[in-house]
Amino acid sequence: MRRTLAIVSVAIAVALLPAAGAGASPSEFTFYGSGFGHGLGMSQWGAYGLAQEGWGEQQILTHYYSSTRVDRATDAPARLRIGLVQGRGKVRLQALSGKVDLVLGDPKTGDAVATIPSDETWTVRVSGRAYEVRDADGAAVGGPVGDATTNLYAVFEPNDAMVRVPEALHTYNRGSIEFNIYDCGSGCSMRLILDIGFEEYLYGLGEVPSSWPMSAMQAQAVAARSYALGRASYGQHRTGCNCALYATAYDQVYAGWDKEGSVDGDRWVKAVDSTAEDIVTYKGDVIQAYYMSSSGGHTEDNENVWGGTPIEYLRGVCDPGDYTTANPSATWTVTLTAEAVTKKLDLGIGTVTGFGNVVRGISGRIMTLTVKGENGTASISGSTLRSALGLRDDLVWINQNRLVTGAIRAKYDALNCRPGLPTSREVPVAGGSRQTFRNATIYSKEGPGAHALSGQVLDFYLAKGGPSGKLGFPTSDVRTMDNGHLRANFENGVVTCDPDGGCSIS
Repeated sequence: MRRTLAIVSVAIAVALLPAAGAGASPSEFTFYGSGFGHGLGMSQWGAYGLAQEGWGEQQILTHYYSSTRVDRATDAPARLRIGLVQGRGKVRLQALSGKVDLVLGDPKTGDAVATIPSDETWTVRVSGRAYEVRDADGAAVGGPVGDATTNLYAVFEPNDAMVRVPEALHTYNRGSIEFNIYDCGSGCSMRLILDIGFEEYLYGLGEVPSSWPMSAMQAQAVAARSYALGRASYGQHRTGCNCALYATAYDQVYAGWDKEGSVDGDRWVKAVDSTAEDIVTYKGDVIQAYYMSSSGGHTEDNENVWGGTPIEYLRGVCDPGDYTTANPSATWTVTLTAEAVTKKLDLGIGTVTGFGNVVRGISGRIMTLTVKGENGTASISGSTLRSALGLRDDLVWINQNRLVTGAIRAKYDALNCRPGLPTSREVPVAGGSRQTFRNATIYSKEGPGAHALSGQVLDFYLAKGGPSGKLGFPTSDVRTMDNGHLRANFENGVVTCDPDGGCSIS
């Protein structure tokens, strides 16, 4: 589920952006970003990366959803109502591989008012407060039928047929499609709802590629099943769609036969079947199984994304799988002119000259920031910045490249993000590189590799000249010995620090 809603700000970490230059305003801004989505729950690309490392679906799920377990669903509804199309005056129906019956009143016992022959495309229109059916030549088939209290149905599954609905962008092979006439205050509209079996619904979800590692797809299937069950528990007649779930990214992307019948679609069906009835629970209840495309390396606490009370299973966690080479959103940059930023934000403060007072969540995502303009300032949320500027995520650094990449990123992930948020960009030093973080500094050099230093050992190392000094680059992380001493190996020696603060080289 990848909805984008407004962020409610909670101050977790504050970073002030430096001025662009004395007396000067930047002509453009570069946004250095990671991730794609709201950052809450499971990262799909993260699950992909973890699956590549051998993680199973239950291990993946309980990593992203803290303190949960995978259980069997005991109260799933037999069928789901999926909102395909809303607010239409007409829709087209293309019959494929067989005929499609249009039935009034009830899909099983109602009267067939028309039959669309195989390979023809017909149209259903709103005519006053009734339905009007037109054939492939545009001629009316009979007169208007039904009204706002009587539903029309497209029935195809018993005929071994499928129906393509261009307005919904997909082809459907399971269930039946219900037509509603509604919102007749100033001219009626029409909506379509797919009625389908609960598990069969999952076969058509187009959330991840069917070529992905099996455990990543299984994790997605369980998360999607959990999300669907949670949404259906609030009722299946939501205002607007008359459904339990929308067929879009507002809830979950439902592609019907276009998913199930696509290349490797049988692998996705296998992932669904192999996890049949599995859901994620917390203290016995199904969870709100939110997920997004890419976390950028760390997920976020729920109250920092959409506000509300902290939820124990929606805690921000390190996401070491997200930085897979296959992930197109692991890191990205967007450069916009000051004029474009000003126009897109539309804050009424004149030309944007800079940003400051940045408040970040546990993942590094921007929660609030101050926009500086020639005629004043304005405070906005990170989600507003993201949506207005068309950024993939609000895990961004503005005019500062603090992205964590390469060998340093691999070490950072191996340490489960313990170094904390980056406080500098990666810079070259003494034949290698260095990047500083809130809780540690990671040094990297071909040969010794990447290693993290912190505390007494780091202070002592820097006092001895750092990588340019006689110790050279670290060849190990700092480790705690049985006697409480801290130790790290270097190219030219070993540093040991005792609990009283004294350090020595051997």
